Amino acid sequence: MEPAYTLYRFSHSVTLLTTNKPAANSSGAKHSTNRQKPSGSSVRSWRFLAIASVVIWLVVSAPLLILLSWLLDKSLSAFLIASVLVTPFVTAWMWYSVQSANSVLKWPAMQLLGATTILLSVVVACAPLLWFTDRTTTGIITLAIWALLCLYGVFCATAIKTIPLNFKSKAVSRKYRFVQISDIHIGSRSTQFMQRVVDQCNSHEPDGVLITGDLLDSSSVTAEELRPLADLQCPAWMCLGNHERYVDLQAAIAAVENNGVEILRNRSITFHDLCILGIDDADDKRQIGRKLPHIDWPTDAYTILLYHRPSGWDDAVAHSVDLMLSGHTHGGQIWPFGLLVKLQFRRMLGLFSQANQHLYVSAGTGTWGPTLRLGTRCEMAVIEIGPDD
Repeated sequence: MEPAYTLYRFSHSVTLLTTNKPAANSSGAKHSTNRQKPSGSSVRSWRFLAIASVVIWLVVSAPLLILLSWLLDKSLSAFLIASVLVTPFVTAWMWYSVQSANSVLKWPAMQLLGATTILLSVVVACAPLLWFTDRTTTGIITLAIWALLCLYGVFCATAIKTIPLNFKSKAVSRKYRFVQISDIHIGSRSTQFMQRVVDQCNSHEPDGVLITGDLLDSSSVTAEELRPLADLQCPAWMCLGNHERYVDLQAAIAAVENNGVEILRNRSITFHDLCILGIDDADDKRQIGRKLPHIDWPTDAYTILLYHRPSGWDDAVAHSVDLMLSGHTHGGQIWPFGLLVKLQFRRMLGLFSQANQHLYVSAGTGTWGPTLRLGTRCEMAVIEIGPDD
């Protein structure tokens, strides 16, 4: 999952909290002397607010002020106390920035979150240097390593790596080439980045482009911002991801379809010797098992299933799906988030096979939140499916 996903959930919870109105009393009076019991959503929102504040302190405030204490050769305890005191203000600023449709406000908050996530790892790794050298030297070394890793992280988040995949099947009579792109996140990423993705897709001369969700992540994204999709020189199909569900879904669908991409919502299409299915993303881990029995497709065709998150592959195998394509996890995007994502998604990244059935989980073509990666790369998979002679 995205490294900034915790912040998204935090902002969503605070939205629930701030829009929660006390229920009117049974008499319909506007005012009541009876004290309202807090609703379940309010309790959950306050709980999540507390958790989010701890996360912001751990990932943002504490690493920055620890580094500052080293550089200035000052008392660490004083700076840790200061980090606790500033955290409510940092949290409020980040919440406001993430909620804002103004990218000028949102961009610095997201970049800071990503950069300080990297700094946290560097601070932990460099702390043992205090046994061998003074605090200022340790701070300078930490700062240098942090800067280099951030520069490398920008490169990994902007250069798109090609992943070649080759499969064979008796169900196909000729070779087909597809490009899988996933988790581009227009909104977090620009229209210019979308154009680069499309140009790179076209350079592979595919028979089709397969988009496994999270093409956009903001209700403010318009059809014009997705206009590069119209430059694809082949058919394109897409399944819905979780971020399409989080925004104005119908507006998102219209913006995508107006640029020539066909969205497969719990249905299939036949493409020569192949059948391409798409299932809407859902939090329910049984989504694939629940939806596949209600989708018709030719049993003799090579079957490609587009489903955003890497859940339910066992159900796909049971229904004789040849190839399932997913994304969602970003490979963790910024280390060490991948260690946490692995706890939720056993098949977090890469190719998994069982006999001649396969699952490929993309690390994502874009990024959500910070334009940074560490330990992962932006990618597109070039998939060739040929006859098994």
